[in-house]
Amino acid sequence: MIHPTPRLIRILIACVLLGAGVVFIAPAVWWVMPLIMLGLMALAVFEGVFAPLPSHLTLDIPLPRRIGVGRDYGFAYAVRFKARTPKKIEIRWGVSSRLQTPQAGLTLSPDAGLFKGQLALRATARGKAAVETAHLRWSGVLGLGYVQKIVPLKAEMVVTPDIEGVQQDAAALFSRDSVYGVRVQNQLHNGSEYHALREYDSSQDHRRIDWRSSARHLKLLSREFQTERNHHIVLAFDTGRLMGEPLLRVKKLDRALYAGLLLGYCALKIGDNVRSFAFAARPYHNAPLLAGTQAYETLKAQLSGLDDRPEETNHTLALADLGSKIARRSLIVLFTDFIDEISADLMLEALQRLSKKHLIVFVAFRDEVLEGLAASEPQAADDVTRAIFARRLLQQRETVHATLRRYGIEVLEPTTEAMAVQLVLKYLEMKREDRL
Repeated sequence: MIHPTPRLIRILIACVLLGAGVVFIAPAVWWVMPLIMLGLMALAVFEGVFAPLPSHLTLDIPLPRRIGVGRDYGFAYAVRFKARTPKKIEIRWGVSSRLQTPQAGLTLSPDAGLFKGQLALRATARGKAAVETAHLRWSGVLGLGYVQKIVPLKAEMVVTPDIEGVQQDAAALFSRDSVYGVRVQNQLHNGSEYHALREYDSSQDHRRIDWRSSARHLKLLSREFQTERNHHIVLAFDTGRLMGEPLLRVKKLDRALYAGLLLGYCALKIGDNVRSFAFAARPYHNAPLLAGTQAYETLKAQLSGLDDRPEETNHTLALADLGSKIARRSLIVLFTDFIDEISADLMLEALQRLSKKHLIVFVAFRDEVLEGLAASEPQAADDVTRAIFARRLLQQRETVHATLRRYGIEVLEPTTEAMAVQLVLKYLEMKREDRL
């Protein structure tokens, strides 16, 4: 297909204006300008016909079958022509609604007869997605006519939780030289579980001296402890309507699943047990306890199957059902959201009952948009109204968080991008303090 270029359109507009002037100056030769315009269009068609043929174009782009939601990817591709090579080409991608590509169009120049570029992709929601088409165009020497070709790709892929990001963040956490972060050989001398007796030296706490054993062996011995394992951790996900809202271009539920996967990976690596629980208008997912690092694949499959639902969340029913199914004291990590303190009343009552037996971490989603509206300097009357409502909503959320803290519930309110790592650090801090 041959299309006019912006250069040809500008020339034709100039010819029209010039022809209008010729009509007044020399009416007898008005027919010259239309003839020139027809000649330019014929020249554009001639240039397009003798430009590099679309049939000589091939596009090579390897795309994966799976990508992670909320993660930026770059996939290299190459365009080549069998015979003549144009001076430059323009390329634009057609992707499905779950994918975003920040580059609306890209101009490439040849390198040794080969056009090389990189397709930037970002998935905004889990599910099936596809890179559907590639639109390419190029012009001839004069730049009057475009030759365009649409290359159908239909490269389907599945958007899953960001497993690659979980593995990278987990590797960074586990590489730290920390007692709980998490080298097995360094998990001694701390914790609450008795491990062995060892000879006392000045570097140890004198309060750990076992006087009875020291008297029996006629030398000072101290007790050696290790971190207690086999704690129960419950990942509870609200999948109601509010969790389907985007937060920095990614759904709140997808961010919660990422944080849950990272925490689950670290907990299984340390030796604790993990289970998942999901609810919306009613509970619908209650998985059994998982143990061992090999169970991470099972946890990943369980959480990948969760999706947000267009219904209001019933916290009372869900938390009561969760409490009835957990016999042993557990760490419950709750991923949920609320609008204001009125809508959170029933949730607060249910959490108060649950906190009497279990340790609860309430993961609060910070709304950077509301914070920006409340902190920005108003320029008009509408800006003042938005700032007042934003500040009121933030105050109501803080009231709910303060109430949760009075109940003994840990409220975690990190920045959106740091939520997953901060949750794992909070979990490690609780283990270090023997609160589980």
